[in-house]
Amino acid sequence: MSIRQHTMTLFGGLISITLLLTGGLALLFPVTFRIDHNWLSPLAIALGTGIYLGTLGLSFRALHRISSRQSQWVAVGLWLLLLTIQGWVAVSWVAAPRADLYFVHQQALDLLHGSTSWPAYFQTYANNVSFTILLSGLLRLGQGIISNSGVWLNLLQFIWLDCGLLVVWLALRKRNPARANLWIGMLITTVPLYAYALNAYTDVYVLPFMLFAIVAFTQLKRSLRGPAIFGWALLLGLSLTGAYLFKANYIVLTIAALLLLWLIPLAHPRHWLVRLGTTVLIVGLLFAGIAGNHNLQQANGYHPNADQALPAMSWVAMSWNPAHYGEYNRQDATTVIHQPTVAAKKETATGLLHDHLQQLGPIGILGHLFRKARLFLATGTFDAFQINSAFDRAPHWYRQHRSTADWLLANWCQVSYLALILVNLGWGIQQLRRRHLSSAYLLGGIFMMGLVAFHVVFWETEERYALPLLLLLLAGAASGYRQPRNLLRWSRNRLTWLPLAMAGAFTLTLGLVAWQNSALTTHQWVQPLNAVSQNEGRYYQNHKLAIKPHHALSQPITATIAFNKIIIDRGEQITGHLRLTNAQGKVVWRSQGTKTLLAQSIPDQPAGRYTLTLTNQGTHNLRVVTAPATFPLLPKSLLGHPNQYLRLTVQQYRVGPILTQNKFWLLFATIWLGGLLIIDRFYWYRRQI
Repeated sequence: MSIRQHTMTLFGGLISITLLLTGGLALLFPVTFRIDHNWLSPLAIALGTGIYLGTLGLSFRALHRISSRQSQWVAVGLWLLLLTIQGWVAVSWVAAPRADLYFVHQQALDLLHGSTSWPAYFQTYANNVSFTILLSGLLRLGQGIISNSGVWLNLLQFIWLDCGLLVVWLALRKRNPARANLWIGMLITTVPLYAYALNAYTDVYVLPFMLFAIVAFTQLKRSLRGPAIFGWALLLGLSLTGAYLFKANYIVLTIAALLLLWLIPLAHPRHWLVRLGTTVLIVGLLFAGIAGNHNLQQANGYHPNADQALPAMSWVAMSWNPAHYGEYNRQDATTVIHQPTVAAKKETATGLLHDHLQQLGPIGILGHLFRKARLFLATGTFDAFQINSAFDRAPHWYRQHRSTADWLLANWCQVSYLALILVNLGWGIQQLRRRHLSSAYLLGGIFMMGLVAFHVVFWETEERYALPLLLLLLAGAASGYRQPRNLLRWSRNRLTWLPLAMAGAFTLTLGLVAWQNSALTTHQWVQPLNAVSQNEGRYYQNHKLAIKPHHALSQPITATIAFNKIIIDRGEQITGHLRLTNAQGKVVWRSQGTKTLLAQSIPDQPAGRYTLTLTNQGTHNLRVVTAPATFPLLPKSLLGHPNQYLRLTVQQYRVGPILTQNKFWLLFATIWLGGLLIIDRFYWYRRQI
């Protein structure tokens, strides 16, 4: 083999090793310190993965055996089902802009109303400027079409995401309609994509660009005619540029594409000309996009200030803090932000990194790399249940049973994630054995390894940064799924004992799994549900409102579910008292004494409208954290203070098991029946595809 072929094989082997290690992390070390916790045991996850793979195999078998006419109808049905579910989710759930989204949404509204002044937040986090300008344009476009801007953005985000999904579906359909339909079938059950489509941030906007780039790259490789080559190269360059402008870490995708462009064989006889021309086009479009983006920002009144921006080293430093797993660390970030000049910021960040590495030591560095890799790769939810911390609109059943619903969906995500990893691992090993590696597999795999190296070794680490891997795994599973071997084909006899033995082993294993996870029905877990959530005011701005002595501040709230706990800001002690009145003006609860904690357990109160009043009984001004906003952070603002909202959480605090006995056994009975059906179909259905 040539050096080029050896290099491609090496990349293929590294991709398989990365998938193998990722699968091990997903099975044995899912993250438990974030919002997703109380995972099923590894044996349960493995068993669920087997059932998922069996269902995938039966689905592929069925899709492969139908006629082309039937396949078209199946495709129409699957697309209609996907679009119906997306439409229902888009209308039923509206996420409340929180944390970074709060600043982005507020500034987008300011731009919409003609203001071109930018708050200090955007000097520190300049990566959100371009998206804010885009969001302002989308909100302007939606005026007069849909009154609820949240629903409007949800629909736009689903439509944009579907553009990328459609391009992959069309590419797969040319090869094999069964694989195209399998792709849509898997997407229907992929929970994180629905969650991220409700989140008006860059994570979902960048995904279609990645899919466009991969499809364009594979088509460019096969093209023979000049116009087709130019068209695919142009789409590739535009997609890579768009992805980079939305999220800078996608520069890894550009590097992967350029690297692979000079490695893989091209169909065009003048391959050197295609390689050189495409490289020049990609680099030119990238620099043109950066320049155009800079001009767009200036046209909207944004002028960067280097003395206020966070230097790159600060992100590296905070990711190596031994007290964390590599995620965003507010304490380290604040330390750097408070430095007055860019030189002082760089010096402080470098000092923090040096201190962290010295504290870790050689062995600690290896352990910290494992912790960062675990956070980045081990969880199949990709932070889907944490990115939308509060909802302005959600079905009542979901609010009431959110902890149970999120637990079930999180474990489903973990099962499907591990299954997708195994399918892609099998596909990669098969390609290595055949010594023929798909260009799409290589591009996606090199991008995956680059993203892992970028975030695990160098940069800040979050689960959501790994979201592109989910679509890569789904596309790889649709492209590379292979039927397992039929063990009956070597036997002349029917071997009736084999499926019975498999069913017996499965039943015994499931019984062991039920015993391992029995704590879900007996252990008392803390399960707070938010009836009201407004946590803005401290992040970055630390905005406060003063209450004069013997004066009061009242915040109207609308509790969506029953509640029994109120937390204002961090629950500090004040000299004053709290009072809660219902919609009829009746006082339903008041605190006792003059020294009051701002975290109070109260008698159970039904859902409804209330007013929470905080009275200062001290001799000095009482400063409480509030958040300014021209859009509703709560249904109503503070009385007497328009566009100001108190920082508070109202909860239904409860302690109990994750699942009742009935739900627990219903879940395992469903798994048992599904497993038996899959065993029956695979071992009695002898026909080979």
